[in-house]
Amino acid sequence: MTKKLPQRIIGLITCITVILSVLITLFGALLTGFALADNLECWRPDYDKTDLNAILAKTALTDEDYSELYRQTGLTKIGVDRMLARGEAGRQRIIAIQKDYFKEREVKHSIFGFLLCTDYVDESMPAAYLENGDILITSSTHFSSWRMGHAGIVTDADKNKVLQSGVAGELSSVDRLSDFTDRINFMILSPKVGKEVKQQVADYAVKNLTGKKFSAVTGIFTDKNKSDYTHCSHLVWYAYKQFGIDLDSNGGGLVTSQDIFKSPEVEVVQVFGFDPDKLWYY
Repeated sequence: MTKKLPQRIIGLITCITVILSVLITLFGALLTGFALADNLECWRPDYDKTDLNAILAKTALTDEDYSELYRQTGLTKIGVDRMLARGEAGRQRIIAIQKDYFKEREVKHSIFGFLLCTDYVDESMPAAYLENGDILITSSTHFSSWRMGHAGIVTDADKNKVLQSGVAGELSSVDRLSDFTDRINFMILSPKVGKEVKQQVADYAVKNLTGKKFSAVTGIFTDKNKSDYTHCSHLVWYAYKQFGIDLDSNGGGLVTSQDIFKSPEVEVVQVFGFDPDKLWYY
């Protein structure tokens, strides 16, 4: 005669089975999301490239001219005006940006942790002229299907230097602009404040936010208004918050690149790799 298992044992086995089933299902969903996220392409125009020389030869541009330049280069009016202020060098740079804007690129995937990946392209994209205090964002980094992205703040525009907080085990540091321009997409944003304030923010960031320890959960399990630990988007938000400018569009604990992009306090200077009519994927 077979002895029946006690109800407690049966209940425990059932509970373990359910938990394992849930974990296996969750893991499968995360793996599927990771694979789908890696199918993201670097957006490029599906319309014809046009000759911009006639527009760039004008002494004053119309709204239609700015619209055409945006479609052809990803440069907004702010970006175009920055370029044209540099004279012939700026005009030639617009032409170079247009050339690369239409170029087909190979996408590469760099896995740096469990279900963590950053998507790159095979060649850096030329950028608009920067100003100190500008912000760079990208959706290139993802965990499974969630594109948390990456962000940085320009601290030395003349030398194309950007302060950023990278990954676990690394301290925030001033690095190269190409850390953004060789990714599957990026945007340059300019907060709607004067150059003087942007310069003050950049100076503050270099002095007070360099060498900070990384934590992806800053603002969730730690005080958002402290900078003992930081991550890329939090660093950018924190620097501007010290000057009374809140770039977190939803006011939550965790600040993301998308939160900064959606802030009414910023304007787009240049977009690459994103559909210029949508600008973000979700």
